[in-house]
Amino acid sequence: MSDAPPVPERPGHVVVDGLTWRPYGRRSPVLADLSLDLPPGQRVLLVGPSGAGKSTLLRGLAGVLGTADAGELAGTVRLDGAPPGDRAGAVGLVLQEPGAGVVSATIGRDVAFGLENIGVPRAEMPARVAAALAAVRLGMPTDTPTSALSGGEQQRLALAGALALEPTLLLLDEPTAMLDPESAASVRASVEVAVRARRLTTVVVEHRLGPWLDFADRLVVLDTVGRVTADGPPQRVLDERGDELVAQGIWVPGRPDPTPRRVPVGTFGAAVLGANIVADQGRSVTVTRTVRRLDGSSRTTVAVQDQDLDARAGQLQALVGPSGSGKSTLLLALGGLLAVDGGQVRAHPDLAVDDVRDPRRWSTTDLAERLAWVPQWASSTIVAHTVLDEVMTTSRAVGLVESEALSRARALLDLLGLAHLENADPRHLSGGEQRRLAMASAVVHQPAVLLADEPTVGQDRLTWAAVTGILDTLRDAGSAVVVSTHDDAVVAAADRVTTLTRPAQPPTEPAARRPLVAHAGPLSLLLGAMLAVPAGIVSPHWQVSLAVLGTQVLLALVGLTSTGSGPRPRGRLRAVLLRLSPGLVASVSVAWSTWLLGGHDVGLAATAALRVLIIVFPSAVLVPHIDADALGDHLAQRLHLPARPVVALSAALQRIHTFGEIWSEIARARRVRGIGPSRRSAVSLAREAWALTIGMLVRSLQAAAALAVAMDARGFATAYRRTWAATAPWRPADGLVVVASLVPLAVALFVR
Repeated sequence: MSDAPPVPERPGHVVVDGLTWRPYGRRSPVLADLSLDLPPGQRVLLVGPSGAGKSTLLRGLAGVLGTADAGELAGTVRLDGAPPGDRAGAVGLVLQEPGAGVVSATIGRDVAFGLENIGVPRAEMPARVAAALAAVRLGMPTDTPTSALSGGEQQRLALAGALALEPTLLLLDEPTAMLDPESAASVRASVEVAVRARRLTTVVVEHRLGPWLDFADRLVVLDTVGRVTADGPPQRVLDERGDELVAQGIWVPGRPDPTPRRVPVGTFGAAVLGANIVADQGRSVTVTRTVRRLDGSSRTTVAVQDQDLDARAGQLQALVGPSGSGKSTLLLALGGLLAVDGGQVRAHPDLAVDDVRDPRRWSTTDLAERLAWVPQWASSTIVAHTVLDEVMTTSRAVGLVESEALSRARALLDLLGLAHLENADPRHLSGGEQRRLAMASAVVHQPAVLLADEPTVGQDRLTWAAVTGILDTLRDAGSAVVVSTHDDAVVAAADRVTTLTRPAQPPTEPAARRPLVAHAGPLSLLLGAMLAVPAGIVSPHWQVSLAVLGTQVLLALVGLTSTGSGPRPRGRLRAVLLRLSPGLVASVSVAWSTWLLGGHDVGLAATAALRVLIIVFPSAVLVPHIDADALGDHLAQRLHLPARPVVALSAALQRIHTFGEIWSEIARARRVRGIGPSRRSAVSLAREAWALTIGMLVRSLQAAAALAVAMDARGFATAYRRTWAATAPWRPADGLVVVASLVPLAVALFVR
């Protein structure tokens, strides 16, 4: 007998035993007693009908199923004999909606997030970040803001973050769904090189099997109730079970595309416009986007450049082009849902409202009656609490007869395979189900113009046939239908095709001169803002408070002064006043209540108001210059605070800059659904502000849940020994900020 020690098994062995998951609020489980054994290095293609639980299974394999989802979990998942979340970085997961998993403010820091969690030395991170970005062909500077990326670019960023980990188990949830064919082929090639070189166990979820067959050595098929219905070598499964899989809705390669399933005859009425009439027209449309940096500089990109587009009644027009070419932006501009920087958008005179042809100037109900929009990520337009109410929202807003609308709604839900979910919360549906729900909600009132952004993504054969059948039926009913798509079958069925290319970008602007406060680090800026609190509290009366506030204003003018070469940063004072506006409202409110309760003492009221301004004014000047990522670096490395709360705080603060876009997105969705503010009255605007605030809260909670999953999927949950990609220096400017912030406090204490 040999005394040689046994050769350890390669890492990446996955064993799933009896995995069952039933989300709270659902009667039946999404996954039912599922068992799998994935040997190390195996490459699995996981397929199944829309809503079969594929994404849920990936979360289970990653060990993050309970991170943000509430439900009943049974069974076990083991990676190399341990729960998959036990070892940081062992699993790399790319979510179905990758933008929800952006953790950091720049693409380089976002890719490095997982490397920090697994304790990679700082010196090694730049090379691994660069290699991961190159692998997915995201050729941008590492300081590019993540907020400036398109949906397809966010998908590649998420993949780069997973590859940088060099995990033993790689889980990809539709990694190429939103990419153009060239970019998708590039990503598949990158995945294959990385997987084969490192012999990673890999599970890929895709509806379109063909492009991944050469990559996969095993095909696992789930049925509609989340059970394994076929399992084996891909070609053997397809040869033996092909007809059965086609019947289930699986996209079996080599089989002809399904025939679109049309809406029942009589569902839609007569057309508003005659055939081939231009219902909506864009001429020389140009849209730019500007992202402002903390240092006062800005980065302007061109999303759409001098683009013409005619949406003709009775025609389906396809917008095609590479990811990032502006297809989604052009759809928004055509619908009057986005301001244009050049050119114009005009509707047909028969659709005009009081001779106004610009959709941006229409009321919410007038816009919703004439035009509908299906977004790229359907979760952004959900406004109701049940599936049926979601479909009925616009019809009720525009005054469609309830019985007629209800009949249409239920016919559409039945066609789209959603009839059994009409009482479910639409936020709990799968991504594919939410897209179909958005389609039903958009067309139930038969708009004259339908703008659909990637409407067939994430659909199986059966649901694809239903979605394309709705597009065909609406077109034949006389509506103008415009879709952005990478779907060859949709393009082939289109009456006209418009190809967009990436606009030429303006030359990079020279870096603007930085305000003096921008040279300071986050801790000194935060401390400077906090020192205003005791200054406001100890100020004895309004004369001293006025002196303290004057001192703060003088220091702010000095701190906002820019030095060095380059263009001068613009809008600094205006931005401070805008951020100070809530404080001004609060100071007036405090002054009024103090005056009423203080015997109408004007001096007392003035003191109270000035104290509020003293407390909030420095925050309006200093806090916007705090970089969320840098704050986490300093709190952990300088103050030695625990890594988990520090990183969570940084990730949350990083999301604050997205609140404006989320607010605009919710407002856009409400406007196009007919439930935006109906008039410019104070009551109407107040109701809209309240609705948007509630929507922001709900979206923020959803985003926080998705972010928690993304962070834990990159090793955050078990990051017991964490490194940091950046240093946390204390510079002379930091000392100056702290000393200057003590001056108003000194004035409050000694000037009496």
